[in-house]
Amino acid sequence: MFMKTSFITTTILTWLMGGLLGVSAQAGKLDTYGGFTDVKGEQTGFFHTQYIDGRWWLVTPEGHGFFGIGLSHPVTSFSEGAVMFSYNGNQEAWLRDGIKKMRDLGYNCVWSGPYSTERVRLGFVDLELAERVYREEKIPHAIHLPLIKHNVELNPGEKHPDVFSAEFADFVRKSVARYVAPNKDNPWVMGYYYGFGSFARGGKWINHTLAREPGSAGREHLISILEKRYGGDIEKLNTVYEKDYQSWDDLRQKGGITWPEGYLQYSNNPTIAADQRALLEEIIETVHVLGHTEVRKVDSNHMILGCYVKGSTYSAELWARLKPYIDVLAPQHFSPTHKIKPIVKSTELPAMLSDQVYGNVYPEPLLKSGRTPEPVPDHLDRRVLYHLLSRRLAADPDFIGVSFCACLHDNSHWFQPYDRGQPGFFTVDNEPRSKTIETAQESNAFIYRSVRRPLGETAIGKLDDEYHKTIEHYRAIARMRMLLLRQE
Repeated sequence: MFMKTSFITTTILTWLMGGLLGVSAQAGKLDTYGGFTDVKGEQTGFFHTQYIDGRWWLVTPEGHGFFGIGLSHPVTSFSEGAVMFSYNGNQEAWLRDGIKKMRDLGYNCVWSGPYSTERVRLGFVDLELAERVYREEKIPHAIHLPLIKHNVELNPGEKHPDVFSAEFADFVRKSVARYVAPNKDNPWVMGYYYGFGSFARGGKWINHTLAREPGSAGREHLISILEKRYGGDIEKLNTVYEKDYQSWDDLRQKGGITWPEGYLQYSNNPTIAADQRALLEEIIETVHVLGHTEVRKVDSNHMILGCYVKGSTYSAELWARLKPYIDVLAPQHFSPTHKIKPIVKSTELPAMLSDQVYGNVYPEPLLKSGRTPEPVPDHLDRRVLYHLLSRRLAADPDFIGVSFCACLHDNSHWFQPYDRGQPGFFTVDNEPRSKTIETAQESNAFIYRSVRRPLGETAIGKLDDEYHKTIEHYRAIARMRMLLLRQE
């Protein structure tokens, strides 16, 4: 216990000294979109990526290096309380003031766009109004092309789609017409992404696909993959899965094989786990192929960001398979086990942290319930993690931006813990959390002051270790708090 406390104390002291000493070098002049005018890239009229002078950059339409710092969830259905109490129900005032607040906090873009369907699934938000406001406010933003659903978006009894079917291909075409066609000439759009974390429960995707009727496109495709993996020997599959299928056609007719559906869950049997990964990768690649094909028929200029996925969802091999269909690697967070640097090197694509969490603070009743993802002990601890993340990011030449997993306002109090999620920078009454705001402003400013001077791998490794060690200590404290509350 003493060692953990000592480590965190040292981290906080280091932070305070860094804030006092400051950073002497200031950011250079910025272009219309927020790019550094002294970082020269190709001027294409649209955002794109480019490797310039030893680091990756997102390049503005005017041809200058840009590092995109965004907030993941500024627009949510769960901000209804804030809209009613602080804006008299006026959504346009809320949306425009939200963009002003983000700029004041040091955010220069919105990687999640005017909204993501995961966070507006309960309605309330006027989607067309949000799209118009973001166009008019001229803030760089991505567009959510919702080809896939997050698990929380599924209604009771709803299944994930059969992505191999003609119906899904038609859905992709219609979605591109709805979301891409109106934005194809907008220089403030950075690119298109397909959704947040939808493959985290990969077993559910596979099970939903195989549970469809015999002869369905997805069922046929996935079973054909299994047949290839087992060299056409049904007895080998029977032995692994403890089944008694008479033939592969028998399996096609009866179905009956299922995989674990938990969050990032795989079988303890390595062969079954490998089968699950292989089948899931077929689903993921198919979504990307369809999306890329249809987007490029309409828009050849904007980037394709693909899916915003949990760090351990994609293997190095899958990233390589997806390379032809994406322009950026978009893991949601720094993973301690699935490092993105080797993937950047092998694919020659830059990375962007698409939903970097820095901890949630929950009240005691929710901690006691055990239904709270990744809590941290206190708001101060969120500030420490944000500070560490800003240093880690600014040092790394492989990244072109980050979207921090946070909301502008507190979420309403009558929804499930997942949706209550991250406390905002402001309460529902628009009262600021001053210290949290100061930390975000200081840390975002540090990124922009420092991003043009990336560090070497050894220094980056130390910053990475410091962040992961700190968050593990905080999680340990949070787990002890939860255990105590459950005993009371």
